[in-house]
Amino acid sequence: MSMSRRDFGLGAAALALVGAAGLGYRHFFGRWYAPTPYDDLLHQITDRRPAAQLGTEAVRTMPGFEVPKLAVQLRQPGFTLSRARDDATAGRLTEVSGWVVPETVALYSALASQFT
Repeated sequence: MSMSRRDFGLGAAALALVGAAGLGYRHFFGRWYAPTPYDDLLHQITDRRPAAQLGTEAVRTMPGFEVPKLAVQLRQPGFTLSRARDDATAGRLTEVSGWVVPETVALYSALASQFT
C-alpha cells in the first residue's frame, strides 16, 4: 500500500495540530487571567505580571488602599491608561521603590497587583 501526497499532507497537518495543542493555545493567543469585577480596567494593561510587581510596591506607599475606592477613581471619565502620557507634564508623578512613575501607571499597577 502506497501513501499519496494528500494522505501525507493531512497526516502532517494533523500532527502539527496535535503539537500546537500540546504546547497550549495560550502561547499563541497571549496570557489568560481569571475574570474579575475590574476587567474593564485591567484589560488596558498589556502584561499584568510586571505591572503587578510594580503595583505590589506601589500599594505600600498608598495609605488606606482599598480596591473598590481605587476602581471608582479609575472609572472616572478621562481616567484611562493613556492619561499616563500627560502625567509628567501635569506634575502627577509618584515614587515607587526609588522609581519615579506616572501616577496613573502606579494606580493601575496597584489594581493589577491584587488580581494577578
